[in-house]
Amino acid sequence: MLVLLAAAAAPAGAQVQVSSPAVTVDQAYRPVNPRDPLVPATIFGDQKGAPGAARAAAPGVAKGSFTVYGLTLTGVLEDSRGRQALLRDQATGLLYTLKAGRLVDPNKKTVPGISGVIKGKQVILLTEDKKVHQINLREKE
Repeated sequence: MLVLLAAAAAPAGAQVQVSSPAVTVDQAYRPVNPRDPLVPATIFGDQKGAPGAARAAAPGVAKGSFTVYGLTLTGVLEDSRGRQALLRDQATGLLYTLKAGRLVDPNKKTVPGISGVIKGKQVILLTEDKKVHQINLREKE
C-alpha cells in the first residue's frame, strides 16, 4: 500500500526548469583584483592606492649610493622557475631580488655590475671589481 502512495504522489516525467545558465569554471574562479601577493597593499588590496592620488614609484638606485654591504638576506624562495633571494637594503628599506644570478631593484631593473649565487640559506654576491660578499639568512630565535 505504501508503494502505491509514493508512486502516486510523484508526477510522471517531472521537468526541472533552470532560471539562469550554468556558470563555467573560468567564470567562477576569476579573481576580481588579480594583484601580486609580494607587492605591499595600499588600500583594500589595491596596487594603485587612493583614487586620484599618484602612485609613488620606488626611488631608483642613485649611481654610487648603492652598496652590497648594506643588504641583509630576508628570505629564499623556490618555485618551478628556480630559486630567488629577497634582500633588504638597511639604509633605504628597499627590497631587492636575486634571481637567475642577477640582482634586480624594486623597479624590476637589473643592478649593473652585481651578480650572485644562492647556496642553501646563504647568498654570495660578486661586484664588478671582483669583491665577494656573503650574506647568511639569520633565523629569529
